[in-house]
Amino acid sequence: MTFVEEGRPKEKRIPKDLWPIFIVFFAEAFVLGNWITRIPDVKDLFELSASELGLNLFIFAGGTLIAFVFGSRIIKRVGVGIGCAWSVPAWALSMALVPHMPNVYALAILFVLSGINIGMLEIAMNTAADEWERKNSARCMSRAHGFWSVGSLVGALAGTFFAWLGTSVAVHFAIVMPIITIIGVMAALKIPKNTKVQLSATEDSSFKLPSKSIIFLCLMPIGIMLIEGAFIDWSALFLRDELKAGPIAVGLIFSAFALLMSITRLNGDWLLDRFGPVRVARVSAMSAILGISLFAFAPNVYVAFIGAFFSGLGVAIVYPLAMAAAAKKPGDAEDNVAAMSLFSFTAFMLAPPLIGFVADATDLRIALALLIPVAATSLLLTDELKEGIPHDQAD
Repeated sequence: MTFVEEGRPKEKRIPKDLWPIFIVFFAEAFVLGNWITRIPDVKDLFELSASELGLNLFIFAGGTLIAFVFGSRIIKRVGVGIGCAWSVPAWALSMALVPHMPNVYALAILFVLSGINIGMLEIAMNTAADEWERKNSARCMSRAHGFWSVGSLVGALAGTFFAWLGTSVAVHFAIVMPIITIIGVMAALKIPKNTKVQLSATEDSSFKLPSKSIIFLCLMPIGIMLIEGAFIDWSALFLRDELKAGPIAVGLIFSAFALLMSITRLNGDWLLDRFGPVRVARVSAMSAILGISLFAFAPNVYVAFIGAFFSGLGVAIVYPLAMAAAAKKPGDAEDNVAAMSLFSFTAFMLAPPLIGFVADATDLRIALALLIPVAATSLLLTDELKEGIPHDQAD
């Protein structure tokens, strides 16, 4: 896609037709932010070990993968506006049911459904943003994901507040989830009805492995993605159990992580235009490595806060850069992007249970530290972004 930059005045305000898309991004992440800050309480509620929690997170991710493989057909038929209007309440209200599950087996079934719901929402809202870019020949994806990060930040702060008050997870979720559902549905219904999903390789009955031309590019963002996943799934538990942090510290540290992601993504287009994809990716990877190193070996919450700061800065835009580069590689762009998505997500999906199993065998600090050499591979492979990108934009 070619964006019109010259001879066209830059938008100083967000166009009205973008706000519904941005609000849906915000709503999805707001639910996630509330969930992240209460993971330790849910673990205690169901008396889960670290490996059992990891297994449930794996089941959750498995539901998301199901949606990624089959969801496009459904969203294509109903349109992304209706798809978002269905998926927002399904996602939010399914999470509200978590503390009411009678046992871990019912919880696992609910996590599959929740994973499918958020996966469907991911397809619908990202397609809405992509269609807006195609229609208007302008960028919005980085800002859309910036609103996602803002939503996770606000959600984490809300979760921190309720945890600080000593509010049970059931009451907390019963208050916030219906509110964000109403906001999200109202926004989703304003997304243009004629917006449709572009058919991709994920709709094929057979999964296509990455071609040789993008295999190393597919490997490049995985280390960075695992750090993001570790913060989402394990940071709250690490802070509480390893550093004895209270609910306010837990929420504020994750909020710092989400805040830096938000700022970086909201300014992502400017950073890429100013410094180029490869330089941005290298600095991002180094920041992520430094961040997870400080976090994993943090002796106190202050060092953990600094680690979260650098981690949020580092993980913000590496994966979107890899996706853009995959589309420019030889071969069909949609096949390349679909292969990148499923290949990377499979690795991302395996992280929660593996971290849990290592944590049970050793401790959570060691499990997080093992991400450092994996993240280093992302730094070593950043040159993969050069191929297929015009030379004057490569570094």
